[in-house]
Amino acid sequence: MEQQQQQDHDDFADFEQTLQKIDQILKGEPETDDDPPKAKTAEDFEHIDVDKVKLKVREDRTVINKRSAEPTSPYTPDQQGFMREVERDANERAQARAKREYEAELQRSHGNEAFRNGNFEKAILHYSKAIERVKNSAITYNNRALCFIRLRNYKRAIDDCQYVLDKLQESNLRAWLYKATAHKRQNDAELFEECVNQARLHNPQQLAYIDKFIGQIDDKI
Repeated sequence: MEQQQQQDHDDFADFEQTLQKIDQILKGEPETDDDPPKAKTAEDFEHIDVDKVKLKVREDRTVINKRSAEPTSPYTPDQQGFMREVERDANERAQARAKREYEAELQRSHGNEAFRNGNFEKAILHYSKAIERVKNSAITYNNRALCFIRLRNYKRAIDDCQYVLDKLQESNLRAWLYKATAHKRQNDAELFEECVNQARLHNPQQLAYIDKFIGQIDDKI
């Protein structure tokens, strides 16, 4: 009988020590061997609210699981609204750009048709409308420059070619050749040669074409 009571006492002491460790873990306290918990009597053991201890563990675990399950976002609500606004603005800009490019291409097509019919003034009008919609098309500027050359408005032709070379594409072959043509028609041999040399410098793979163009310049344009 006495041995059985001692066993019950030891089991109770182990149980109390386990409860102490669980409580330390839940509180975030470091585990230590100092000041071991004092063993209580079997009578005290009877008054321990075991359900309360279990409830505490469940509540803490519930909090941990809740935090881990919460979705995280790198942006605050204000930032998310701002990003949506930026995306909407980008889409609107892209749509507007596509519309302008379509309208510019349509005007350029009309200009090409007028040019083929020898109506250079009308062609210039259409090319100018195309440029109003898309200002970075070297092709449109070159086409308009060619019309100016046909109308003997060499200064305007040079201006269009120069815009292409300064603002859009320094190596643009047609801009250099049309500019050279305008200077030749103005009897400016020095600037003519300079344009031809620049055309060759920026387009070494097109030397044969450049020589052919220069050789037929009076008949070609």
